[in-house]
Amino acid sequence: MMNEAFTLATYFALAGGFLGSLVVSDYRRSGVMLTVTFIIIGMVFSAAVTEYFFTQDHPWLFAGAGVFAGMASNKATAPKLAKKLINAVCNRAEKIIGDTDDNQK
Repeated sequence: MMNEAFTLATYFALAGGFLGSLVVSDYRRSGVMLTVTFIIIGMVFSAAVTEYFFTQDHPWLFAGAGVFAGMASNKATAPKLAKKLINAVCNRAEKIIGDTDDNQK
């Protein structure tokens, strides 16, 4: 069962995501636990991106693309960027449903 879920190409993508996330991680600034979390997110993100965009014919391409996907995942999960994204989505949702703080009084 695991052989069907994790192919050689997926292992290459996970390794590439690990290396890419490790290259851009900054454990002194984020802390060890957050850095490990970013690395895991980078590995999963790289596996998902490569499975979606590439065929299984050339598994070494998964490692190369996984490095770039892993590097991009740290920027995508940055706390300040995530906060801005969440605030933008919430503000848009409030406008759509017409909910404001003034209506709740």
